[in-house]
Amino acid sequence: MKDRIIQLLNNEGLSASKFADIIGVQRSSMSHILSGRNNPSLDFIQKIMRSFPQISGDWLISGDGEMIKGQASASLFQEVIKEEDPAPYQSSQPPKLKKEVSEVTQNKTEQMPGIDASAFLTGKSIEKVVVFYSDKTFKEYNPA
Repeated sequence: MKDRIIQLLNNEGLSASKFADIIGVQRSSMSHILSGRNNPSLDFIQKIMRSFPQISGDWLISGDGEMIKGQASASLFQEVIKEEDPAPYQSSQPPKLKKEVSEVTQNKTEQMPGIDASAFLTGKSIEKVVVFYSDKTFKEYNPA
């Protein structure tokens, strides 16, 4: 645990004495823990977790997981974003379409017999979509 406390100090850019002041323990207690003389008490760990709520308790106590809470899921989220279009829409003008809506609609409806393309071309909005599954169940989707 001493090594993880040292890693926390380095991550936060704090000296041992400043860290002791922040969590509310005596500087000598901090010195004893960092030298390996003493192990941190439950009270000491709780003070760290109250003062640094972004730190994972599992990581601090056992070394399991990431130091910062949600860091692994944030990394995964960043990977997903990298796969998406990197430039968010920020213009006040509508984006220029590569194909006209009628072309896309025509192509899609040719692939889906029984779909009335005129619903897409007249500016009508979709109220509800119902998906029927082979096990005789269904799911309704209502656009928000």
